[in-house]
Amino acid sequence: MNEFSDDTLPPALSDRLGYLLGQAHLAHRRRAEVPLASLGLGVKEFGALSVLADEGPLSQQRLGKRMRVDRTTMVAVVDELERNGFVERERDPDDRRAYALRANSQGRRVLRRADEAARRADAEFLAPIPTADRRQLKNLLRRLISP
Repeated sequence: MNEFSDDTLPPALSDRLGYLLGQAHLAHRRRAEVPLASLGLGVKEFGALSVLADEGPLSQQRLGKRMRVDRTTMVAVVDELERNGFVERERDPDDRRAYALRANSQGRRVLRRADEAARRADAEFLAPIPTADRRQLKNLLRRLISP
């Protein structure tokens, strides 16, 4: 139970998709924030570092598009990753005027630990749901956001 909860959903909102998705997002985020913060990452920084490690090097603009994050937010995320020493900027070999971001060795090390923490948070959050339903939930959510 959190500080805002009395363990029941307001009947007027209990069937509202936006409310349910928002509350689920907040509940999951609360589980993930503390272990990620102990590694020097916020949830957005964790996402960006994950994409860079998997797909990088990428320009800041391309990273933002891949994550569906606005430019202003992406600047703050990348600045934080650089400040913590997890990413480096290098000249883009395809466009010498541009820079590409890449996860460095320190970033990859912290990402391995953060990925474990995020998987634990996922498992804890999804514990009330049977495994097959977890897969179905993720598949349905992917369909909703990537039609």
